[in-house]
Amino acid sequence: MSTYIRPVLSTEGRLGHLTLDQNLKLQEFWVRLYEIFDGKVDFDQTAPPSFKGQSRDADVSSLYSPAAPLSSSSSSSSSAAQAQAPVTQNAGWFGGGFGQSAAAGFVDAVSSDTVMAGEAPRFTGKQLHRIFWKITMMDHPDLVVLKYIRARKWVIDDAIKMVLNALKWRVVEQLDELVELPDTELDTKYPKFIEQLKSGKGYLRGADPLGRPVSFINTRLHHKGDQPPETIHRYTLYTMECGRTVLEPGAESVIVVFDLSDFGLDNMDWGFIRLFVQCFEAYYPETLGVCVIHKAPFVFWGIWKLIQPLLDPVVTAKFVFTRTNTDLHKVIPRERLPIVPYDGLDDWKYEYIPAQEGENDCRNDVIKREELLNERHELEARFEAASKEWSLRMDGSNSEERDVIAAELKEQYTRLWPYVRAVNMYQRWGVAQPTGVNWTYNLVEDMELD
Repeated sequence: MSTYIRPVLSTEGRLGHLTLDQNLKLQEFWVRLYEIFDGKVDFDQTAPPSFKGQSRDADVSSLYSPAAPLSSSSSSSSSAAQAQAPVTQNAGWFGGGFGQSAAAGFVDAVSSDTVMAGEAPRFTGKQLHRIFWKITMMDHPDLVVLKYIRARKWVIDDAIKMVLNALKWRVVEQLDELVELPDTELDTKYPKFIEQLKSGKGYLRGADPLGRPVSFINTRLHHKGDQPPETIHRYTLYTMECGRTVLEPGAESVIVVFDLSDFGLDNMDWGFIRLFVQCFEAYYPETLGVCVIHKAPFVFWGIWKLIQPLLDPVVTAKFVFTRTNTDLHKVIPRERLPIVPYDGLDDWKYEYIPAQEGENDCRNDVIKREELLNERHELEARFEAASKEWSLRMDGSNSEERDVIAAELKEQYTRLWPYVRAVNMYQRWGVAQPTGVNWTYNLVEDMELD
């Protein structure tokens, strides 16, 4: 396997461990962000260029087409990547049908800054302000924005641009519906959505010693033509949003395990890879802790040769390649891995638990929901008032008042949660709860490996 040293929880640039200069940067960020939210300064109200000119459905379909054309706006990095990974026009990847047009389309896609579509939508500061508070959930707002600041190496102009693009993207992607609608309604809107949940092709199970949840992607169970492109797209984003609900305190990132056992080219899905890369690089920054490529077959290395040059070096450094289950145990302890297929010590097998009758009934209590939302908005206003007073000082100090209100926001969200989020599979498992994360492992006695 590639060299892997199990990390300790980093505090560098994290909430509660900021230097004086980093606190000054944080104050500057809040000043700039509030000026936009309050409409005091102009900002680019349109979606980034690659949002424009297509309907969202059309764009999603082109994402998943193996013959996506290479646009005239290809970057130099795209050309370089193609030069390093030549592909025969008709033979495809090792004769598997992924030809030059597929590779070129993927290179062009990942090289662009943003993904989704929409017909040149425009956004107001007020609209983005509301979306921002939705993504904080029970997190300290500083924790949320620090991810963008770290991702842009403490250059505040770049961090502001990144967070605004991410907020716009969430509007265009209509991510609210993925957390607000129950599985059955998502299945009605996106055919075969529940089939994805039942398949076991992707799920979150357990956490490493640092509290980072583990997302398993079983590529052999995925065949691109078995479901509409829009369905797999929405299912992927649904899983990303679920991941936020199973982060343990102190953990800010996840481990992704791509299980390539029995992987073949009929399992390859350029659209998914494109979405995966751009989500972690642009829309969920600082969220990918480790990406494990497990049991990669020979055919994968041609694909990797194409993808690797397009990744940010920081992201590339997070990839670990494991050839055997014993290698995988060096990344994730055996007691946190299922017996099958990883020779772990957890006697557990994936099973989708369907929606239970009445599990979302409390959401019918509109009066209570509005009461809790109003309470939330009052806390948000208090936090913002304290933040504006603190940030305008520009002295690099801490603000105990803000921390107190952030704690109140966290507690309040535990009561609001059932009224604004539909119950999902991880709640039915008893893992994701408003009061915290509860992974349980059915441990067996240690077994010697063959």
